[in-house]
Amino acid sequence: MSDAEDRTVDAHTLTRQLRVRHPDVEVAAVQVLTEHEGSASRLRLALQYAQGKDAGLPPTMFLKRNLAAFNFPGEMYSTEVGIYRDVLDGVDIERPAVYAIETGADDLHFTILMEDLGERPGARLGIVTQPTTIDEVAGLLDTIATLHATFWASPRLDTELTWLQPPLQNTSMAFWRQHGPRLARRHMEKGHRAALVDRAVWTDDRLWNGFDRFLVDLDSGPHTLLHGDVHAGNVYYVNGTGGGLIDWQLALRGNWGVDVTYLLTTALDPVQQAAHEADLLRHYLDRLAAHGVTPPDFDTAWLTYRRHVIYGVAMWLITPDGVHTDEAQLGYLARCLEAADRLGTLEALGQG
Repeated sequence: MSDAEDRTVDAHTLTRQLRVRHPDVEVAAVQVLTEHEGSASRLRLALQYAQGKDAGLPPTMFLKRNLAAFNFPGEMYSTEVGIYRDVLDGVDIERPAVYAIETGADDLHFTILMEDLGERPGARLGIVTQPTTIDEVAGLLDTIATLHATFWASPRLDTELTWLQPPLQNTSMAFWRQHGPRLARRHMEKGHRAALVDRAVWTDDRLWNGFDRFLVDLDSGPHTLLHGDVHAGNVYYVNGTGGGLIDWQLALRGNWGVDVTYLLTTALDPVQQAAHEADLLRHYLDRLAAHGVTPPDFDTAWLTYRRHVIYGVAMWLITPDGVHTDEAQLGYLARCLEAADRLGTLEALGQG
């Protein structure tokens, strides 16, 4: 068994992992404060260091690693490793500090030790069940615009970042498209999400024909690096800065729209969305221009925004129970469905 496959969490293992970047560190003891398993294993750790051997590292860390058994595409793991190891240090955006990355040869077995954002003064992890301000979301759009502008039609996508798959060849998107109809049908017909869905509107054909049209749209226009999963729980807000993105398993290359749309339709409540989404979209386009990118005109961007709402609808119908709380699942799905109805998403995708 390789080091990357060893799931032991003890002082010796953490010392070995941390010394790659911090040679003088010595962990004396570790305690697992919390542990959660969803699409990966997530642990919050308290570390004690040998006297004078903390190497400037903090007393708590967040550990993310592969599940022992994973039934989703392995590219979700290798993609996230690639983003944290090979991409983020070269992008001028807010991001968590990363203290160690240990991987197997295929990047499917991995451990990432990173900043415990809950302990950073002025930082707040996003969640759909808590209110968010317009200024906070505008700050995150600044971060997304910087990310997108950095890789907008960049030759790097075709050279050093070829592992970022485009939508129509993307393994995760293909997985959702293959298994999504069965999973979504189950959640639309029974369980706590069923009452939210008007099956006369959201027929199987409309949902998945619309999703297919969305994938074509996502593959169009200039490609950039996309986070691919910018819902309200995969972001954090920082006083005085743009805020940051976490959980990069679904990163890909493609059209800008999905990142912006998914953020606005999940981080803001329906009243906020209706009142501010157009101005926030203009803000994002202005930030692209400030970075030297020629953005789409507003009417084109607005059509993209309307169409890409379907991604959130599909994802929150697919997501298995237990990955998030029932309250969070209902909050996400309700916001996406309301936005789709208000914006005429199915009609914009030719499914009216």
